[in-house]
Amino acid sequence: MEKLIVVLGVNTPEMIIAITLAGNSMRKETAKKILTCVVVIIFGGVVNFSSAQEIALAFDKALSPSSALDGMARAKMLVRNLERVDVHQSMFLIHTKDITDNTVGRLMFYDDAGQLLVNAGAYYSLLSRIDSYSFAVDILKANSALSEYVSYHQHVYFPYLYEGGDELALKQVKNFLAERGYQPTYTTYQAHDDYLDLLYQKRIADNRPVDIARLEKVYVKMLVSDIVAYNAEAQMLLGYSPRQVILLHENDLAAYCIVALVDALNAKGFKIISPEKIFSDPIANPYLLGGYSGVGYLKSINGMPDSQRNNLYVLTAAEKQKIHGYLNEQGLGELVPAN
Repeated sequence: MEKLIVVLGVNTPEMIIAITLAGNSMRKETAKKILTCVVVIIFGGVVNFSSAQEIALAFDKALSPSSALDGMARAKMLVRNLERVDVHQSMFLIHTKDITDNTVGRLMFYDDAGQLLVNAGAYYSLLSRIDSYSFAVDILKANSALSEYVSYHQHVYFPYLYEGGDELALKQVKNFLAERGYQPTYTTYQAHDDYLDLLYQKRIADNRPVDIARLEKVYVKMLVSDIVAYNAEAQMLLGYSPRQVILLHENDLAAYCIVALVDALNAKGFKIISPEKIFSDPIANPYLLGGYSGVGYLKSINGMPDSQRNNLYVLTAAEKQKIHGYLNEQGLGELVPAN
């Protein structure tokens, strides 16, 4: 009978915990998932009770083009409104191909404001199904473009490789990142606020009015209900509330609605914290703990079906219908597409 014996040293309190996973029929991947779950529970239970219901905010598609709001005006409104609710740092995913003469001022603004700048690739999306060499080159190009900024500390975000990507490529990229001192990041929930913003922008482009107060209610309900559900599921699985990193999008609705969102999360008992507080903590960051990209790590642990879903960030028909339902509830059916 083959045995996998793992000994974990825990310093608080001082103890040694031995775990034996045995059995001829146990697959390595199953053993790794069980071990990761046990490690998260052990360390979470020992160290992280103080992190109950803590959330960091991340914004994808930073430096996206101007829309109904000018890009710089949107950035300033977003950061100003975050400051209003005592959120002094968020994570901004930078795709460096988007750095142009028109957007570099916005990047400098985020840098000066102390926002955490994250390497999300140069020309490729790090969601793409490409080989490890292409990933490495792309990360290096983006790193070169970001290295002059004070708020960039070589944090990198590459979700696709973990969410169903090639195992060999994942191993190679992990080694590449570790050897060069890149810092891992992860998210626990990817919002579809970009779809809601798309519907809003179409309405504005058609010179049709939109009741922002009602749309804000849709935005808040859509996000808070999902975040609360995720937290409840995590508590059932792990026995405590893990820190969440919520992936939003840098768009007009975020700038308009972020105050209401943070207020609603605070009312539910959540506290918004700095992303660096999470990613500098080897216990809180499951990448450092488990040796892999922690994107969607809860799904990896509990084996939920969509942990390996293709086209991870493509909105499904069911997800669209859910958003349409929220719009109809608020009397905003005119934003729902006809077909």
